[in-house]
Amino acid sequence: MLRLFLTVSVLFWQQLAAQDELQEVIDFCNESDCIEPAEVIQHMNYEEEEFLHFQWIGTMVHGMDLNSAIETGLDRLFNYSHFSNAAGTIVPISAPWVVSGYMENGTMGQALLISVMIVAEVINPPEPTDQTVQLGSMPADWCYIRTFDQKVDGQQYEGHVTEFQQDLEQDNQHFDPGFIISFYNTHGLMQIAFRKL
Repeated sequence: MLRLFLTVSVLFWQQLAAQDELQEVIDFCNESDCIEPAEVIQHMNYEEEEFLHFQWIGTMVHGMDLNSAIETGLDRLFNYSHFSNAAGTIVPISAPWVVSGYMENGTMGQALLISVMIVAEVINPPEPTDQTVQLGSMPADWCYIRTFDQKVDGQQYEGHVTEFQQDLEQDNQHFDPGFIISFYNTHGLMQIAFRKL
């Protein structure tokens, strides 16, 4: 009986902590013009979230560790948003910055897409002048999301992605195997996501 009580207590506090972390992301987005979910369904240790259409700018980075890939990618995207585009103008972008890729034998693959959101007020963003940078858009879609609020290193990212993937499989959820990691600040506020199928 005591074991059951302790298990239920731990699960309850984990769910409360997850709700606090999700609220932290929502509060951040309220202040920063980033994309907020249109709808959220809370599970025990992750959420299903619906996002409406948004535009992004991204770049593929190959053969680098995660931190180097992010640095290289964000440098290209910053240049695009500050005059390195066909209009020679500033294109407003917003957090989060996003890393998308696939796991290969328990480690992150060597090809990563680094992207940022273009703010909703920009209807027709200008084309990039850098051929390594591309415009894209995301239709309305549902994702499974787990939120974190602590800094981690490269190995821990892989562990978190793999663990979340295994939890979704255990719950018989159907999802695209490509992972998405969204970073909201440099203090460790981030989300790991898989697109719902």
